[in-house]
Parts: sequence; structure tokens; C-alpha cells
Amino acid sequence: MTRPLSVLCWRWGGLFEPHYVNRLKLALRKHLELDHQLFCVTDDPTGIDTDVCVLPITKYADTPRCRRRMKQYDRTFARAIGVRILSIDLDVVITDDLTPIVNRSEPIICWKVGYAGVFSGSFVLYDHDALHGAYEAFAADPDGYPTVASPRGVGSDQAMLNHWLASRPPIPFWTERDGLITYFGAGYERYAHLGVGPSQPHLPNGTRIVVLGSADKAAMDAAHYPWIQEHWSSLDRRVAA
Repeated sequence: MTRPLSVLCWRWGGLFEPHYVNRLKLALRKHLELDHQLFCVTDDPTGIDTDVCVLPITKYADTPRCRRRMKQYDRTFARAIGVRILSIDLDVVITDDLTPIVNRSEPIICWKVGYAGVFSGSFVLYDHDALHGAYEAFAADPDGYPTVASPRGVGSDQAMLNHWLASRPPIPFWTERDGLITYFGAGYERYAHLGVGPSQPHLPNGTRIVVLGSADKAAMDAAHYPWIQEHWSSLDRRVAA
């Protein structure tokens, strides 16, 4: 029997409006044929639909970038949400059924981004205790461990996840062949042929989800491409809340 899935997103500050959470809920309802519940960890629940389970940000709220999201790998925090968790960014457009790639049983599955050769922090599927070691490494030294993980930059949750996994046995992963596609904008247009972007506006065949970045939020807000209009902007009107 398939275990219920807890889908987890984060929202803080003013960059992403509440409708990003609400549309993610509707997109999952449309494109995920598994028993699931959306959770949002946030510093402001105003405007988020009442059928989204809202959790407060209680620790690491003032850390740079997305480091606060390391808390999602804490087994105690995670177990309170569920035994099986899908962590997903808000700046994504789900375009087709996620069920075939999410309905798996391995303790950890990540998306290995082809052009960069790293595991993305935007889409991670894990058992509640499978990444606790990564959280412990961060919690033991919240200032130092990010630097160890990314000596030449500002260590993010993604950098720390990759650093910790590098010392562990190999894990299964998705690739672009599974339908996880990157939007290459905001200075990365030269890579658009590997996914989608200003010079490559049409979705590759088999696309299930397009992962943008906060620098490309304007493309979502303006529904810059037909696939954003169809699969994100119009959700409020086409899917019953």
C-alpha cells in the first residue's frame, strides 16, 4: 500500500505572494494521483488557503539564503509532518503527472541536474529520518558548516545537501529524462537548449515539472509563455479550490 505523501514548501519574506502556495496546492491536486497533504513553513500565513497545513518558522529564521530549510531534514520536525516527504520549491510549474516519479520507495531520491552535475534542492523525496545526518552537521555548526560545504560561496541548503551526500553511499536520482526541466533565464540563457528559456520557449517532450529560480519570478508573474499560462496562471480558475 502506498504511504501518504507530505509535500513541503517554504515561504518567508515578501518575494513570493500567498497565491504561489495556493497554486502549488492546485497543481498538485491536478498532477499528483497519490494521497498527499501540502504543508507550508512560513513566517506569515496570511492569504494561504485554509486546507494547506501551515507551520511557523521557529529556528534559523535569520540565516542567509535558504539555510533555514535544513530544518526539514531534522527527523523530529519531519516526523511531525509525515513519514514520507517531498520537498518542493514555490517557483516551479508542474506541467504533467508527477505520480510515476514520486511513487517510489527508496529512502532518498534527488534530482541530479545534468548541466551542473549536482543534486537540486528544489525537488527532494525522502523518508523522515533519511537526511537527519545532514541536519545534524548543520545544526552542530550553523555558521561554519555552510562554508565547509561551499568554500567559494554562500553555502545554501543545496550545497550542504550535496556535501553531506557526497560522503554517503550513492543514492538513486532523477534526471531530465524523467521530465524534470530547468528554466534557464537571468544570465543562464546560453544553456536554454538543455531545458527551456528565452531562446527556447517550448517545453521538451515529456516535461513534468519546470524549475525556475527566484531571479525568474517575473516570467511566472507575467505568464510569459503559454505553458506558464496553462499550467500555473490559470489554475485558480480551472481547478476547484
